[in-house]
Amino acid sequence: MKINIYKKFREAYQRFYTESSASIAGAKNLNQLKANFNDEEILKSYEAIGPFVYFISDYSTHKFIKVGGSSEILFGYKNSEIEGKGFAFTFKITPIKDLVRLLFGANLFWKYFKETKIEDRSFLRVNYTLTYKRKDGSTFEAFKRNRPILFDEKGNAIYYRGIITDISEFKTKFSAHEHYILNVKDPQNIIKHQIKIKENEFNTTVSQAELKVLNLIAEGLRTKEIADKLFLSEHTINIHRKNLLVKLESNSSSQLIKKALMAGII
Repeated sequence: MKINIYKKFREAYQRFYTESSASIAGAKNLNQLKANFNDEEILKSYEAIGPFVYFISDYSTHKFIKVGGSSEILFGYKNSEIEGKGFAFTFKITPIKDLVRLLFGANLFWKYFKETKIEDRSFLRVNYTLTYKRKDGSTFEAFKRNRPILFDEKGNAIYYRGIITDISEFKTKFSAHEHYILNVKDPQNIIKHQIKIKENEFNTTVSQAELKVLNLIAEGLRTKEIADKLFLSEHTINIHRKNLLVKLESNSSSQLIKKALMAGII
C-alpha cells in the first residue's frame, strides 16, 4: 500500500487543531470577545530582523483572519491570498520535514499550555526556525514566533499572533532547526523549554544502502518497485526494511517514516 505522507500528517494536524479548539467551542460570548478585540495594539509590538509577515490565527475557526507585511516577497502570495484561508494553507508553504517538526512541537506546546496556570498563559511564546517554500518552488530559512493574544473566560486561547521573519542571511547560524517555548512572565528569569529535534535522536546508524531504501519507502514505493529501482532482489529490500524497523523502533512503515523525519534522517 502506498504511503501518502502529506495525507497522514494533514490528518495529524487536524487532530491537533480539533483538540486545541474543542474547549473554545463552548466559550461564552465568543463572538463578543472577538468583536471587542483590538488588534492594533498587538500589531504595534512585533520584532523582525528582515522581511516579515505577521498574521492572526483564529483557533475556533482554524483560519488566518488577518495577514500583513511582506507576504508577496517571502512567499510569492499576496496578503489577500492568505487571509481567510484555513490552516491547511500551511501545507502549501512548508516542506514535509518541517511539517513533521511543527506537529511534534505543536503537540508539546499544547500539553504545556494546558498545564500552565490560566493567569500565566498570556506570557507564553513559541519560537522556532524552519524552512518555507515560495510559490515558485524556491525556499528560505525563517524564524517564527507565536503567542496567544485573546482568551475566553476559562483561559483557552482563541487568537494567536504569529510573525515569520526571513533569516536566510543568517543561515550558518540557524542551520539546525530549533523549537522552543518561552515563559516571559518574569523578564529577569525567562523560562525556556527546548524542544529541539536532534539529528541523532535515535542514537543509531543507518547505512547508505538502508538510507536509499528508506527514502524510497518515504516516496511511497512498494518493495518490488524499490527492488527494481535499486537493481536488488525483493529479499534484500525486505532485509533492509526489517533492519530499519528495528533500528528506529517502529512497528510499521508509516511510523518508520515519521520517526526518520523527526530525527532528520531523511
